[in-house]
Amino acid sequence: MPVPSYLISICVGVLDEKFVSDWCSIISEPSHLEFCANEFAEVEKFLKIAEEILFAYPLKYYKVIVLPPSFAYGGMENPVTTFVTPSIVIGDWSAINVVCHEIAHSWTGNLVTNSSWEDFWLNEGFTWYLESKMMAWLTGPEDF
Repeated sequence: MPVPSYLISICVGVLDEKFVSDWCSIISEPSHLEFCANEFAEVEKFLKIAEEILFAYPLKYYKVIVLPPSFAYGGMENPVTTFVTPSIVIGDWSAINVVCHEIAHSWTGNLVTNSSWEDFWLNEGFTWYLESKMMAWLTGPEDF
């Protein structure tokens, strides 16, 4: 699968992985793994909602890696793996929209991307739209 260069990333550290479904897993430092896996246990559900709106998830696996607190961004989509800050792992799913946003990028940004940074707003615009649709399916349109 061709990948835009801005989506290539490497993560190195003392990490462990827990599968929360056959094709979705959570990765974090071992001491935080259970808490993080509990927070994102329903990630396959979010992928299935996106598939209902668009088409089948284009990759074999989906992973969420919870980085150390020095990662300053909410999340960053990368093919197969979404990088997130631990500040969204609260224990009550209240920041799950960040993961929905990054899942949306699996289609709008990873598969189809802008040809120049001048048009980067297209990635975020279509992704925000898909995230909004996903959240409406999760919580009901009146709540989002």
